[in-house]
Amino acid sequence: MEPKEAALRAREVLEDYDAAAPDATALALAAVWREATPGAPPDLTPEQARLLRERGMEGARFQAADTPVPVLNAMGAEIGRQGRRRVAAFLPLARLLWDGYGREGRIVAAVALGPMELAEPEAVVPVVYAMARTCTSWEECDQLAMKAWEPVLRRDPEAWLDRFGSWVLDENKWVRRAAVTAIGRLPMKQAAYTARCVDLLAPALGDGDSDVKRALSFGLRLCARGEVQPVKRFLRDHGDATDADSVWVLCDVVRSLWHALLPEFADLLPVYRRMLDRAEPRARRSVEAAIRKLESA
Repeated sequence: MEPKEAALRAREVLEDYDAAAPDATALALAAVWREATPGAPPDLTPEQARLLRERGMEGARFQAADTPVPVLNAMGAEIGRQGRRRVAAFLPLARLLWDGYGREGRIVAAVALGPMELAEPEAVVPVVYAMARTCTSWEECDQLAMKAWEPVLRRDPEAWLDRFGSWVLDENKWVRRAAVTAIGRLPMKQAAYTARCVDLLAPALGDGDSDVKRALSFGLRLCARGEVQPVKRFLRDHGDATDADSVWVLCDVVRSLWHALLPEFADLLPVYRRMLDRAEPRARRSVEAAIRKLESA
């Protein structure tokens, strides 16, 4: 099934939507994306099964069907187009898809929430925050960040940047990752906010969670596509870090840079050579890789 057909099928399903009884609509939408899925759904990994049990979310509907993301995006966009006109009526459907329909339901809900959030941000942003706290994978977390939070942040950074920035140190790792991802992506479209975004990301340096560390490295690299200098200043200012978690991020930013940007960071080579002398033993390989990358510039 092509994405356009999936969107048309979703539109037909939504013709009978009743906000008081969203279950029937959710089941019908699931039937559409399962029809668009080749093969049988894969089994959950033991770790996924454990997370679902802990959250009381066991059941066949939480099995990932492995539906192609373009199909899910098309269905979510159709729900969002209708939901933005009746946000209160469509929020129960979005919550149900997120809570009860596994990977596919979560991606569809995240995409649908973007237009709804633009229509009524104060009503939807807290819903997305609550959803982020229940994430079980980086994929669904990043979908929330990019599809549900990012649109309102891009439209009105002055209204939302500080609130998102406060979540960089949230107690929940997935909220932290979602906030870091959304903030890091803003300078790609609005370069004037690069320095402010880097400052908001800075408190996440030293976070020991691997999902947050990867998001922070990626977010800083995205900021560099807005303006290079604030990111270089961040790397230089934290060049005396010695703990392995901070050092990994500082090095991954460099060793994963886009090739076109690398020459602009070449003068940081002395910073990383000094870092090598002070870094914890388990962080030395990361520093050595960053040094090789800078030497190649």
